[in-house]
Amino acid sequence: MRIFVGVAVVVLGALTAVSARDVEERDLRMAMGYAQRGLSALQRGNVARAREDFDRALSKVSGLPDAHTGLGHLAMRERRFEDALREYRLAEAGWRDMTSLRVRMETERYARSRDEIQRLRSLQLELAQAATRSQSAGAAGTTVSLAAGQLARQQMEIEAKIRSLEAMNVPMADTVKDPPGDVFFFQGNALFDLKRTEEAIAAWEAAAQEMRKSGPLQNNLAVAYWKAGRIDDAWASLKRAEALGFKVNPSFRADLERAGTAPPSQAR
Repeated sequence: MRIFVGVAVVVLGALTAVSARDVEERDLRMAMGYAQRGLSALQRGNVARAREDFDRALSKVSGLPDAHTGLGHLAMRERRFEDALREYRLAEAGWRDMTSLRVRMETERYARSRDEIQRLRSLQLELAQAATRSQSAGAAGTTVSLAAGQLARQQMEIEAKIRSLEAMNVPMADTVKDPPGDVFFFQGNALFDLKRTEEAIAAWEAAAQEMRKSGPLQNNLAVAYWKAGRIDDAWASLKRAEALGFKVNPSFRADLERAGTAPPSQAR
C-alpha cells in the first residue's frame, strides 16, 4: 500500500490571518515572499534554508498559512507527525481568518481610491481654469501654445487615472472562503501516520470536495477505507484514482482483492 504525501506549494495569492489591525501590507508582502522562497527551498531539498525562511515569514505575520504549511511539510519529513498536524491546523486557521483581513484591506483601499478620485477631480478643475486663463490672457505665440498643450496632456493623464480608480469593485463582506483542499489533504496525511485513520478519512473526504481530480487523494482514501474495513468504499476510491491516471500499487490491489469483496467492476 502507498500513501501519497507530496510537498505542494500552496498558492499564495493568500492574504493572511491574525491580528489584522497590526498587519501592514509591506510586512505581509515580505512574509509571503519568505514563505514562497521557503517552499521552493524545501522542494529543492534545502531544509535549513526552508526552515529559516518560514521562521522569517512568521516573524512578520504570525498566522501566515503558507509558512505554517511549510513547517508542517518539514515536520512530516522529520516524522514529527504531531508537530506536522499542529502546523497544518494553524494553516487552516490562518486561511479562515485570511478573508476577513483581505476584505478589510480592500475596503480601506477602495475608500482611499474614492478620496483620490475627489482629489483628482479638484485638480482637473484647477487645470481647466488654468487653461481658460491661458487662452483668455490674450498672449499669442509658442509659449501659450506650449502651456495649453501641457495642460491638455495633464488633463488626459488625470482622466485616465480616474477611470482606472472608478473601475475598482466595491469589496464584498460575504466572500468568506473555506481553506483550500490541500490543507485538509496534508492534515489527513499527518493523521494517517499517527494511526488516527477515521480522522484521516474525514480530512481527506473534506479535501475531496475541492480536489475532485486528485489521483493521490483517491489513492489515500482507498488505503484508509481498506484499513477501516470499508472495502466497497476502498474499491470505489481505487477506481477513481486509476481513472485519474494514478498508478495504484499492485500489492495494495492484491490486498484489497483478498479482502473478499466484490470485484472492482462492481464497486460504486
